[in-house]
Parts: sequence; structure tokens; C-alpha cells
Amino acid sequence: MSFRILEITNPVEIHIQNYQLEIQKEKNIIYIPIKDLNVVISQGSNIRLSTYDISILTQNKILLMTLGNNYLPSSMTLSYENNARQSLVIQKQFTLSQKRKNLLWKQIIIKKIENQAKVLNLLGKNGAKEIYILSSKVRQGDKNNIEGQAAQKYFQYLYPGLNRRCDAPINSCLNYGYSILRSAIAKYAGAHGFILSSGIHHKNTFNAFNLVDDLIEPFRPIVDMVAIKTVSNNINLTKEQRKTLLEILYLECEIGGKKETVINAIDIMISNIKTYVIEGQNEVLLPTITPIKYIGSVIE
Repeated sequence: MSFRILEITNPVEIHIQNYQLEIQKEKNIIYIPIKDLNVVISQGSNIRLSTYDISILTQNKILLMTLGNNYLPSSMTLSYENNARQSLVIQKQFTLSQKRKNLLWKQIIIKKIENQAKVLNLLGKNGAKEIYILSSKVRQGDKNNIEGQAAQKYFQYLYPGLNRRCDAPINSCLNYGYSILRSAIAKYAGAHGFILSSGIHHKNTFNAFNLVDDLIEPFRPIVDMVAIKTVSNNINLTKEQRKTLLEILYLECEIGGKKETVINAIDIMISNIKTYVIEGQNEVLLPTITPIKYIGSVIE
């Protein structure tokens, strides 16, 4: 299974030869096997690769992201060579009853709130018990917006005075981390045959990633935990901060009673949700936060 993230920030020329990524920087050439790559992130000027190379990356289900000057993702490539059962997945996705959507959303939000409580506990902050109690009040479809109530209390315990609507160093960390997660979830949801614009709860007609914004929810607290430990006094993220936030995909979490990397847990969760949609099971596997433990691979 692919296990590496490659971040490219310097002028280079990229070619693919014999199933290896050939990265040429001045007189130096680095070779990385295609089979090892999961995500390639590109930021900066004069980074050159051909449309053929982009095609090879997408055919091998490698997510290619480009970042803007603010170091937030501005584009990503998704493969059209999706799951062989895509037509069935799409049919079931569009005909899923509102009752089934509400049941799935309830499970997602309960897990998100439980993970928020766990973050507060792991960081030694107040409020964990109060937040956890709110998870027991979530009903189908979360019509009483317990998610919103929990989030308001949670963020004030996590980072007092936090305003998510302004430019601030903590928001730079959160936004970058969420964007990395969002891109990975888009990759795997697309690979499993889902239409990304058709959400379970999110229904914004101007959002091409409604489903992704549903599925990211139980993973968000993982970003929060890392962002708190990564934040500095600067709005613009340093290279080291970005690398730390990229490593979120290779932190350890628990899903289905087993320890997995976050990126593997994303794949497992989406595969299980596909079974929920197609076969009618009532419970889905969702991630549980564990203490920070890095077990993956980010290369530069």
C-alpha cells in the first residue's frame, strides 16, 4: 500500500520513468517509486511536469494537490477510474432514504463530539465531561443542532477566545490541517465510487464536496489536537509547521477495534459507509482519537 506524502516547494522538473518519479533539481536527481506515493503536494513557481505525468499519477490513484500563496490547497486531481461498482454506488447514494441519512449523520456527529471530548482530556484541558455528555443528546439528523452547541463550548475550552472567522495563527493551522484531510477524503470517496457533491447532511448547491464535508467531521478533532501543539505567533505557516500538519494523515487512531493510520482509517470508514449505503447495515465504523503517535512517512 502507498504510504508516502511528497511535498515539493523548490523549482524542479519532474518526469516518470519505469514507474518511478524522477525529480530533477539542478544537477541532482531523486527517484521515488510510484507505488510508494499516496499524495504529492506542489507549491511554488517553476515546478514542471507534463500532462502525461499527471495522467500517470491519477491512474495510480495518487492525489496531486497544488497550493496557493497562502499554502492552502487551490486544486487537486481525482481519478475517473473509480470503483468497478460505481454505477451501483451512485444509484444507492441518490436513493438513500432520509431516515437512513439521518441515522448515519447521528453516528457521525456522536463520534465527532466524543472525539472532541477526548481531545480536551488528552490535552489536560477543562470541559471534557461536559462535551461528552452532549454526545448522548444527539438524535437522528441532529435536528436540535447538538453539534453546534458542542462546537461552541469545545473551542472555547480548547483555545479560549478563538474566533474562526478572522485571520489568526491558530486558524492558519486549523485551515491547513482541515484542507489536507478534506483532500484525502475526497480522494478515497471518489475511488469508492461516490458522487462528492451529493451529501448526507451538507446540501450547499455551490459546494462540489458536500459529501466530503460530511465525512470529515469525526476526523476534525485530530487536526485540532495537532494544531494546538503547532501554532506559533505567525499567520503564515512555516515549512516545519506545514510538515507537522501533513503528518496528521500518518498519526495513529483506532477504528473497528484496531490501530490504523488516519489515512488508512479514512479508507476503512468510507468502504464501510459504502456497505451501509448498498447493503443496508445500521452501524458504521468511525475513527476514535488516540494519543499522538506518528507512524507514517512524509518526504520533501
